[in-house]
Amino acid sequence: FFLLSPSAESSLPPLRCGGLSRSPGRGASLSQPAITHPKATMQEAVLSSSEEGSSLDEPTWVSWFCMLRNHEFFCEVDPSFLQDRFNLYGLKELVGPLYSEAMTMILGYAPTEKQLSDPTQRIHKVLDTARILYGLIHARYILTAQGLSDMKAKYKAHEFGSCPRTLCDKQTVLPVGLSDSVSNSGENPLKLFCARCQELYDHNVPGGNYIDGAFFGTTFPHLFLQTFRELRPPPPTSKYVPRVFGFKVHKVQEQQQNQMPREEWPKRPKNEPVSDWDS
Repeated sequence: FFLLSPSAESSLPPLRCGGLSRSPGRGASLSQPAITHPKATMQEAVLSSSEEGSSLDEPTWVSWFCMLRNHEFFCEVDPSFLQDRFNLYGLKELVGPLYSEAMTMILGYAPTEKQLSDPTQRIHKVLDTARILYGLIHARYILTAQGLSDMKAKYKAHEFGSCPRTLCDKQTVLPVGLSDSVSNSGENPLKLFCARCQELYDHNVPGGNYIDGAFFGTTFPHLFLQTFRELRPPPPTSKYVPRVFGFKVHKVQEQQQNQMPREEWPKRPKNEPVSDWDS
């Protein structure tokens, strides 16, 4: 055995074993590893994500548009559908010269409150064009398999409302338009179709914005019911019966009343004066 002097022993490097460090000739001491608090880690993650950009927190224009008041009927069009030029064929001529700017807006993020608060900015003209362009794209998208599936989820959630007819038992309605062309004068408002009574009803929203029926088209509700036949409701089984003092009104009398010609005032000949003062 070799004996080391105390000076030589202290000069040797410490021996490490796991979390223990031992110096030769001395008692063992615990070396505590650096522990990071989980709260500090979350704060660092938040700071790093904020440094990357605030775009992660901003909603897209499509999400913002569908969340607007009275826009609950719209579904979010898939970005891949928006970027496929085949799906946009012919829309440039319908929208006008602001087509490119409107398309860029649709594929981007929602406008800020500062931009919307200034009525003099060009963004309002582009925004109105983007609304029409997205509506026309939406009418094409809801006729695809994915679009029909998205609208089916809304239908099952009763987001379209129910039929106002009492005997239809709150049957869920479907949005429909009377024309596939956008009306600049507001002559093509959105309608509601009831598959039970096969009737159309107005989409009355108090203080609501005008929604053109072309944004849903004339085909959608009928293609929807043809695709999902299990959602077709049965025809109404009950019918309203008019009564007078509890007695049913005879059908013959109803037919006679409908067939009776209405009395009209006799028409005056062209050359006949109305009174003696006209002669």
